[in-house]
Amino acid sequence: MFDEKKHYRHEYKYIEPELRLKAAELRLDTFMKKDSHTGDKGFYSIRSLYFDDYFDSFLMENIDGVDEREKWRIRIYDRSSDFISLERKSRKADLISKDSCRISKDTFAKIMDGTVRVEDDNPPLLNVFIVTIRTKALHPAVIVEYERTPFAAKEGNTRITFDRNIRSSSELDALLADRELASRPVLETGQNLLEVKYDAFLPNHFQHAIETGHMHRETFSKYYLSRKFNYTGTSATGHYVGRLLRVH
Repeated sequence: MFDEKKHYRHEYKYIEPELRLKAAELRLDTFMKKDSHTGDKGFYSIRSLYFDDYFDSFLMENIDGVDEREKWRIRIYDRSSDFISLERKSRKADLISKDSCRISKDTFAKIMDGTVRVEDDNPPLLNVFIVTIRTKALHPAVIVEYERTPFAAKEGNTRITFDRNIRSSSELDALLADRELASRPVLETGQNLLEVKYDAFLPNHFQHAIETGHMHRETFSKYYLSRKFNYTGTSATGHYVGRLLRVH
């Protein structure tokens, strides 16, 4: 899985009380710019549909702390289907790499109903995803949604994000729905997530702005947090397996 040709970045995660995160956000706001996509609100929403295989291998690898692992998801922003992104996230210890490609609403519908096929004019990543569906019985597992406040800087190619109101939903067919989904919070009340991503180094002034001396790094992902309360094996999503493995 680990490919030296890929561009890997460091990624650290912290689950902290909102008061502590708000203080860090105010400090960062003095010398880091927010992502241009945040608009006047200062944040945007992210909704992701995560996939897993017949044995829930991606979930179990996260629980077991497997050093090299990956996951597949389809993501939209601000509940808009104008931009749909297929993503594969690979991890080795604290290093991550993400491959992505844009897909159409028609392609997404075919993924969900099991009629998508490998085509020469597909993005290469999409074809890899389709093959993985066929060979590993990949199927929708959970939807994860949250609001993100992102900061970015050229130094170290640093990106620091505050993810709030993280929740999961079992409405697996409703990724593109322009409405609130039936969902459940995945963190304790008042707890939210800080993520720090950078290339070779993290500039000291960024580190000092977020570090309070009481922060503890987390190893689990949003995907794990969203499934740990409703994990029942493949039975919860097993009805998708036959559909997505359909051969035409």
